[in-house]
Order: sequence, then structure tokens, then C-alpha cells
Amino acid sequence: MAELLGRTVRTIYRLESQGRIPESVNIGTQRVWSRDEIMHWIESGCPARRQWERLHPKYRKSKGGRKV
Repeated sequence: MAELLGRTVRTIYRLESQGRIPESVNIGTQRVWSRDEIMHWIESGCPARRQWERLHPKYRKSKGGRKV
């Protein structure tokens, strides 16, 4: 993700915590993003997460077994 966006890993984590990029999924101890989602997000102009999830509800992550 950092390489794709040309940012440092630390910046990616900060952007995620600020809600400025799509939410990651934890797999074990790693944070990962769907490449398809990120490419579509970039093509859409890199909107903030709330706007992104409103525009593309299929990408919303579930919390506690239900969609948020």
C-alpha cells in the first residue's frame, strides 16, 4: 500500500487512523488492503473513507459479524 501510494508505512497507518484511506483488514499481525478496492478508490479520486463507503457500500467492512 505504501509503495503503491508513494508514502511511508507510518504515513499509511496515520492516514488510515484519520479515516482518509479505505480501512484495512487484519490477517494475523499484518494489515492488508484489497488491491481491487484501492485501485478503484484511486480511480475515484481518493475520497475520505466515509464518502468512499457511502459511494461504494460493497467495500464497507463488517464489525462484530454485521455490516456497519
